[in-house]
Amino acid sequence: MNKLVMLIAALALTGFVSGNAQAQSAKFAADWAANTVTLAEITVGEAEGTNSSTDVQIRAAELMATIKVPQGKELLIGVSGVANLITFTKVKGKNKAGEITAVAEATMDLEVRFAPTGTADVCVTDGGTVAIPGAITFASRKQTLSIEVDLLNDGMDTITGFVSVALELDTTAAHHFNFLAVDLDSGEYDIWACFSGEAFKDIEPDATASAFVAVRQRIVTIQEVRAVKDSILTP
Repeated sequence: MNKLVMLIAALALTGFVSGNAQAQSAKFAADWAANTVTLAEITVGEAEGTNSSTDVQIRAAELMATIKVPQGKELLIGVSGVANLITFTKVKGKNKAGEITAVAEATMDLEVRFAPTGTADVCVTDGGTVAIPGAITFASRKQTLSIEVDLLNDGMDTITGFVSVALELDTTAAHHFNFLAVDLDSGEYDIWACFSGEAFKDIEPDATASAFVAVRQRIVTIQEVRAVKDSILTP
């Protein structure tokens, strides 16, 4: 039997809410959060028997700011964040046993939604309005490790035993993406950053894989702009 342990952080889906900026008639608002939030984590022990694949996904909502908007205006919403991805793969190749492969994948997606002030849980319930261009991949990595052992002793006797190889990548990087909220009615709007993390593994016998996704410091900037659709010229 495969040994599978899923470790998911104790995180309410409407959880990690920052202190939102005061709603103002100003044309600019900004807010930030400095805590680290684990979005998804999966660890898998060495498999025994058939191939195995499992994934874990967590969606989490963060109320980032509130801003007052006049009639018919557009908002340019910039979300910056520090993504932490950790992937680990380990394979044990026995002589003449063929190729053994382990895959670990860690992905963080981001979607910005906006709704009238006081609307609850818009990320979890798919409420509010999705800002253009919709969901984007904020950070992602797929790691594949394979081994195949084919050795002879003096060209005659087959060598017994195994060779073990492991690879771990731990990266932390800052990312930024812009979103648009267009044709707004006048009023106060909450701006939500909807982060989701997915950890995935695919292993064969004698293989180990794990993945971890977390988001660290985050900043949102919101400004009133004039947005024109299809105004970008292509050669």
